[in-house]
Amino acid sequence: MRAPEGERAATPLELLFDLCFVVAVAILAADLHHGIVDHHGWEATRAYALLFVPVWWAWMSFTWFATAFDNDDVVHRLLTMAQMVGIVALAATTHDAAKGDLGAFGLAVAALRVPLIAQWVRAARADRAHAGFAGTYAAGLALGAVVWVAGSRLEPPLALAPLALAVLVDLATPVLAVRRAPGPVFHPGHIAERYGLFALIVIGESILAIAVGLEQAVENPEHRAEVLALVASGGAIAFALWWIYFEVLGRDGLTRRRSAAFVWGYGHLLLYAAIAAVGAGVQAQLEIVAEGEDAAVLAIALPTALALLAVAGLQVSANGVGRGVAPLLVASLASLPAALAGDVVLAGVVAAVAAVVAAAVATTATVGEGAGELSAA
Repeated sequence: MRAPEGERAATPLELLFDLCFVVAVAILAADLHHGIVDHHGWEATRAYALLFVPVWWAWMSFTWFATAFDNDDVVHRLLTMAQMVGIVALAATTHDAAKGDLGAFGLAVAALRVPLIAQWVRAARADRAHAGFAGTYAAGLALGAVVWVAGSRLEPPLALAPLALAVLVDLATPVLAVRRAPGPVFHPGHIAERYGLFALIVIGESILAIAVGLEQAVENPEHRAEVLALVASGGAIAFALWWIYFEVLGRDGLTRRRSAAFVWGYGHLLLYAAIAAVGAGVQAQLEIVAEGEDAAVLAIALPTALALLAVAGLQVSANGVGRGVAPLLVASLASLPAALAGDVVLAGVVAAVAAVVAAAVATTATVGEGAGELSAA
């Protein structure tokens, strides 16, 4: 067990680990979707935003551990599997947590961290040069878990302050840990690959929405035109976000600029949450339109705009300010005005067109600047 030497690719164990998050993200998106349909969109959005953080953090914590210490012995596999069980338990408690009952959710957050803390402690004992780095991670995760449990035992809104403190502890832990590292502690290519794989997970929510929409188009001919327009819009947005992410950022984002690691790591939170929310919004609008009710059109346009804005920020952190950023910002702003007009189909179409145009223009501009050429960080 040692800090990184050279580059490496994602392992089959990491890919299996990611599958647990397919379930967790799907449940979070489903709660958001049902909240929008039940006309409690803002309340559902607040719960979604709060609960997405510990789910994302569980994935991110393991990812950065695995890139720093890529051993693959029996104990490591068993501890990783224990984390997978914890993620499934966390996903199972999100329904109650979204309704304000955070007790079981907080316990699940703490439980899934126990095996990860054990992995960091093992790393500290095995690699004395990085003992301070690994030990800081272990201590921060443990403190954050305690605060999560304490906050989850309180009733809202009293729980908000300790839960906010728990998030701050979590976010501060990597910053403090890296200061105690004697040298590089991550593989740029491996991290970029892992983050790209999670991007595919959240884009999958929009693919699910497309499948649901096509089923509704077959079963509900009365609103077939509106449903198909939303399906096409959701598909175009999903494709555009995939296009932008993997062409504008790509696997070499951190290779070009290693100093962007913290912006890359934390900035993806908004991107992931927004992309998954697009899928939830499309599913909600499909259900609302099929029932002939008024739709909350911001459910598609707002997360699309936030996703484009997040990619623009990541583009700046990885590649610097260039012509590829402008179309992303313009498309982000262009996604919102149609939503204010109150037409769900128009909002979806405009958001889709803006995303696709941004993908084409940003890719052309970035390639024109030579962003595909690697340079020293």
